[in-house]
Amino acid sequence: MCRLLLLSHSELSKSFYQTMELIMGKPSPKISYLTLPYGQDMDMYQQMVEEQVLESEDEGILILTDLFGGSPFMISTRVYEKYCKKISIEIICGMNLSMVVEVASALKQNLSLDVMKQIALDSGHKGIIDFSELLSNTLPKRKENEK
Repeated sequence: MCRLLLLSHSELSKSFYQTMELIMGKPSPKISYLTLPYGQDMDMYQQMVEEQVLESEDEGILILTDLFGGSPFMISTRVYEKYCKKISIEIICGMNLSMVVEVASALKQNLSLDVMKQIALDSGHKGIIDFSELLSNTLPKRKENEK
């Protein structure tokens, strides 16, 4: 079973974790999060990310970050470069709650890191819905004279 690490600016990853816990119950100990508060020392933050990655040495780790190009993402890419030859690491940015809940649920199935990554990508995309479009596709079409 791989590990799951949520990284974000401010308290977003903590909020995702807490909301996931509210929806699903007590999460697996294989799921963790790190927040990046304003003013946090980047070297210290990188060290904390490295510690999480090193704990996954035998299992691999899926890292979900909030924003492409943001500090949590950039730190995770540095950690990736440092450890990717000895630890299986996958990074996905743009995490959303649908993604977090689906990956956390799938984590219980002891799936490979590659499968977990695909679940994250698929559920992240499927979790973004244009309600107006959904509504217009499910309601009967109006005739011109009914408008």
